[in-house]
Amino acid sequence: MTCLLRAFAAALTLLAAFPARADYHIVYPNEIDLGELEIEHNGDAQFDRRTANSGATSYTIEFGTGLTTWWHSEIEFGFDRAPGGQEPSLLSQLVTENTFELTEPGEAFFDSGFYFEYGQTVARGRNAAANEITFGPLVSKDIGRTTHTLNLFFTRQLGPDQTSQGLDISYAWQSRWNLWAPLSPAIEIYGDAGTLGGMPRFSRQQLLTGPVAIGSLNLNALGLGRAGRLKYELGWLFGATQATATGTLRWRAEVEIPF
Repeated sequence: MTCLLRAFAAALTLLAAFPARADYHIVYPNEIDLGELEIEHNGDAQFDRRTANSGATSYTIEFGTGLTTWWHSEIEFGFDRAPGGQEPSLLSQLVTENTFELTEPGEAFFDSGFYFEYGQTVARGRNAAANEITFGPLVSKDIGRTTHTLNLFFTRQLGPDQTSQGLDISYAWQSRWNLWAPLSPAIEIYGDAGTLGGMPRFSRQQLLTGPVAIGSLNLNALGLGRAGRLKYELGWLFGATQATATGTLRWRAEVEIPF
């Protein structure tokens, strides 16, 4: 167990030095497990010579567990680094994330859940940002050997450092072919439509899409005792509008440890 945690920490250190923007991951409505500690890392890196944001970095380190059979909660530490990689990554936000399962898997036409997040900024000076709340429905549907998941989120800025008023609308979609637990292909879409009532034209909205590899490894079966499970996601997202970086690398790694 100790070796596993050291290896995972080393992987996080390597990934932390890589440009990212940790908004790009799917939240599933029916992945709530009691009796497990989850250590998770999300990140993404923008590549775009056309804009000044190329190389902008953010990533998260998260700790979570199921509080009940229908409520999963996480504490997240968010880090950011300015474009160009000349400055170190800085802790920018502390976040509490909560996922609520509304239907048992398979009991309704689709699985449904609800997501709520509060983000408290810790940055000061020129890096200061507004606090935020984000909430919205989660929907997932199995069709044959495929799983299709939709996240629809609304974000409202709070506090004195607001840069926009009203609700910002973002969405994410994943279609996954459950080919093999250690490696399954998926297609994902991420978009930000702007503020409700003040949306820019489509070409000025954020929109990314691309292939993602998704896998899950049973560490117990590999002779690592009660180490649990390792989950990973790795994908390349193409910018579909002029306002979006031409390429974004996104990743996710999670270790589940029974207790």
